[in-house]
Amino acid sequence: IKPARTVSAKGYDQILWLIEDYVSEVGVMNAFVFWVNEQGEKELITCPLDGTILPGVTRDSILQLTRHWGEFKVTEKRFKIQEITKAVKENRMLEMFGCGTAAVVSPIKNVGFEGQDYPIPIDSKLSSGKLTYRLANEILDLQAGKKQFKDWVVKL
Repeated sequence: IKPARTVSAKGYDQILWLIEDYVSEVGVMNAFVFWVNEQGEKELITCPLDGTILPGVTRDSILQLTRHWGEFKVTEKRFKIQEITKAVKENRMLEMFGCGTAAVVSPIKNVGFEGQDYPIPIDSKLSSGKLTYRLANEILDLQAGKKQFKDWVVKL
């Protein structure tokens, strides 16, 4: 609770949990980064299930949906906060978001690290990144039964 209060006092809404500089989660949500990796590929990354990461349904849904779309690389791997700050500095960061059952998909607009803020791009009209917006709407449409994907929705 103390770390969350500390970041809240600095004006942040959530805490980005790190384990030896490796990104773990954001608040109680799974963290996702959408960027252009150092090989020049668009890539969506999230931490692997290593015992410290919640194996959330929303996390799994996002991985399945984005892999099905086939529009960019989707990777589960460990990554460090320094990779995020470097991507922001090099204008390779496309967007970041957290996901979970309650929040569904929530944009990350800024990351603070070692006294410096690293703004994450968002579309001001959407108040999020385009992928974050698309995923939120896709998942909500699936939950409401407006869309079908695989055998996720069963009408009773």
